[in-house]
Amino acid sequence: MKKIITAGFLNLFSPLAFGAAAGKDDSWYWLLALAVVISVCLSSLLVWRSKKLNTFTLKAVGFGAWFWFIIFVEVMIYGFYVGLTK
Repeated sequence: MKKIITAGFLNLFSPLAFGAAAGKDDSWYWLLALAVVISVCLSSLLVWRSKKLNTFTLKAVGFGAWFWFIIFVEVMIYGFYVGLTK
């Protein structure tokens, strides 16, 4: 539970990072790259610190699950950010 709360707090900063990355001349590719980097870092951290994921297969599945969950959360947070500011 502590890991999920930590990841949630770290994800709260993603709209700020997305807002800084999305300049008037930047394309959406920068936003995609930033989302992937944030998700890879958080997923790797969560899988690496987990003691329950002790085999490569479990780590790979755990990484994929965390990766897509964090991507989903980032997209939702960014959607709310755009909806409230523009």
